[in-house]
Amino acid sequence: MSEQAITYFNQAQMMLLDLHSSILRHLMATQSMEEARQGNQETVELFDGVEQRDGLRDACSAGLDRVKLKLQANIRAIETYGVLIDIAAGALLQISKQALSIAHGKRENAPTGASISSTCVRDLIWHGRNQSMHYEETRLMPLRNDNGKVISGCSTWVETFQKLNEQNPGRFEMAPPYRSLAMDVIDALEWTYDYGKFERDMRHLIGVPTPL
Repeated sequence: MSEQAITYFNQAQMMLLDLHSSILRHLMATQSMEEARQGNQETVELFDGVEQRDGLRDACSAGLDRVKLKLQANIRAIETYGVLIDIAAGALLQISKQALSIAHGKRENAPTGASISSTCVRDLIWHGRNQSMHYEETRLMPLRNDNGKVISGCSTWVETFQKLNEQNPGRFEMAPPYRSLAMDVIDALEWTYDYGKFERDMRHLIGVPTPL
């Protein structure tokens, strides 16, 4: 199946580059918006901490209201960028995991790749994709029937991320409200700012020859 995986990976290159570029663009936009948010927050705190004379109160109040509206817009924009980043990161993991599946079938059949904390590149891709696509369905404990028989185990990614969270407190937390960890996975894989590393990792895992 490696030939099929090679074809899939090569055909997906343009989309993968677009997804990676989208992540970088929105990270830059987030940083810029965070700087604006901090500036507006400081202005609000400054105005709130100053006692104003009656003659200036109305004019200052109108100006403060405008700054507060800008601050709210900053916060909404940062939240939106975060969603867009997670969507792009999740899609990157989806394509990566699909290539692994085509090449090797089961996760256990694929090479592990480099070690990363308590896990490896292969498992981070596999579990990261599943978590990002189904995080709202996370089960920390097995599901049992009325007789106590296990009818469904805990989510497959839980153990991996619980161990990672022990080493990176708060970053891979398995507790409600659950959220996509796709971008955290991309960071842990060191792919965020290095598309070349992403490509090298994937070529190794699915057996694509590395260009000379």
